[in-house]
Amino acid sequence: MKFSDNQAKSFCEEGDVSTTQTSTIDHQSQKGNYFIEQATCVKNCYRYTGISRPKLDLVFSTIKEKANSINYWRGSVDTIKPKENKKRKEKSNEKRVLTKWEEFILTLVRLRKGFDVRFLADTFSINAGQVSRIFNTWVIFLSEELSFLVPWLSRSQIEKNLPKRFKKFQNARVIIDCVELYLQKPSLPTSQKITWSNYKHWNTAKLLIGITPSGIISFIPPLWTGCISDKEIVRNSGLIGLLDEGDAVMADKGFLIRDILTFKKVHLISPAYCIGARLSSRGTTHTRRVASLRTHVERYILSLKHFRIISGVIPIVLKPILDRIEFLCAALSNLRTRSIKK
Repeated sequence: MKFSDNQAKSFCEEGDVSTTQTSTIDHQSQKGNYFIEQATCVKNCYRYTGISRPKLDLVFSTIKEKANSINYWRGSVDTIKPKENKKRKEKSNEKRVLTKWEEFILTLVRLRKGFDVRFLADTFSINAGQVSRIFNTWVIFLSEELSFLVPWLSRSQIEKNLPKRFKKFQNARVIIDCVELYLQKPSLPTSQKITWSNYKHWNTAKLLIGITPSGIISFIPPLWTGCISDKEIVRNSGLIGLLDEGDAVMADKGFLIRDILTFKKVHLISPAYCIGARLSSRGTTHTRRVASLRTHVERYILSLKHFRIISGVIPIVLKPILDRIEFLCAALSNLRTRSIKK
């Protein structure tokens, strides 16, 4: 078959375009594969995902079968109009743009490093909306499937693994503290008011965290707005209902919860209060012991903040899944080596 000069030139140009497009697609896929390879290697895995490579493989093998029937996020119920509900159900089982492993790593990397959705979209050669949908979906999915990593231990389990440092407080069931997470300023004045923290002078959400004496995060309730006092959070968080008669709760001076615990016959372990000019020698010793043991809960709060998605100013768009995010971060933190030795 013979071609004219113009036809031959056009045919060659089309071939060059198709070759260029193919090479571009190959380059984009190689970029995503290289990123995952570097983020999950033994040397960098903890830095980028928050857990070691053996534990990463173990977690993925636990959830990969259930991930086959995952339904993708289409927005919170409150933000979707009634007419859109039908469309959302029809599109819930949409075709994957990434593999399960890629979606899993994308989620953990964003939790750990706090990367912007546009950066991840460019890395995996998808659009920003798909990154947000994948991230929200997997955060909800993982928080449900890994809920067993945040267990409320029985008294016998705690006594069995009680560190020697707690021999003076053998009835200690949980060590509690509150941490405030910075939020992007809401647009509604009412939301600005209830999230305003006079302590931080910022819009915040309060997180109550409880760890066992052996160093396991055992209690993570939903977040509260920054204007709520620590006492009200403890009263309404459900913690009191989990405690048994004779238990003890270790907390800072700011937790004025002794009257709440007394009704359940639970003891409060806190630094001694100064009555008079100075503390007694007995009070000073007690305060020093409590302070040295409470540093562990502060260390675990710091380990939570290593997940940069919650360490800076949290975007308001993450509000619908913020409770799930902080719970998942706590679950992943429990996979690290415990710092309190028996």
